[in-house]
Amino acid sequence: MTVVEQEAGSVSKVREIVGDPRAVRDAFAQFPSGVAVLAADIDGEKHALVASSFMVGVSLEPCLVAVAVQKASVTWEQISKAGRLGVSIFGKGQGGLTRQLAHKDRAARFEQVAIEVSDGGAVFIDNAALWLDCSISAVSEAGDHWMVLLEAHRLGAGENEPLVWHGSTFRELASPPAVDAA
Repeated sequence: MTVVEQEAGSVSKVREIVGDPRAVRDAFAQFPSGVAVLAADIDGEKHALVASSFMVGVSLEPCLVAVAVQKASVTWEQISKAGRLGVSIFGKGQGGLTRQLAHKDRAARFEQVAIEVSDGGAVFIDNAALWLDCSISAVSEAGDHWMVLLEAHRLGAGENEPLVWHGSTFRELASPPAVDAA
C-alpha cells in the first residue's frame, strides 16, 4: 500500500507503508467516521463493542449496514452469538462514555449507563444520534478483521448531533448558525 502525503495542496511525497501498521493507522485517522457501539444482553450479561469502522446505507431494501471487527476481539466472539444486536451511533457529549464501554474492565462497562434492552436482547444506549436493532446477515474474512453485514429490523433517530472520530480524537459537529427571522 502507498500513502500519498500532501503539501500546500499538491502531492509532494509518496511512501511505502507495507508492514507499517502505525503508518496505515495514522493515514486512516484522516478520514472522519461516526462512532458506533454494538451491544447485546446475553443471558443477563451485557456486552459492548465500540467501532469507528461502521457504515450505513449498504442497502435500503433490505436495510443493511456494515462494520469491520478485529478478529482478536473477545467481545465480538461473545456478541456474535446474540440473536439481536443493538447499534447506537453516538452523539455529542458521549466521547467519555465510548471509552467506558470499551474499557478492559468488562464489569465496569455499563456502570451508571442509561440503556434500554429489547425483547430480543439488543442493547441501546440512551441519547445516541441513531439506534438500529440488527441481526447478523453475513460475516466474511477481511485480513485481520471480520467484515460483518447486519440487517436492521428497526431504527430510530435521536435529536443529538453525531459524535465524530477524526485524527485519533473525538470531535463534535459545529452547530449551524442561527437564522434571523426578519
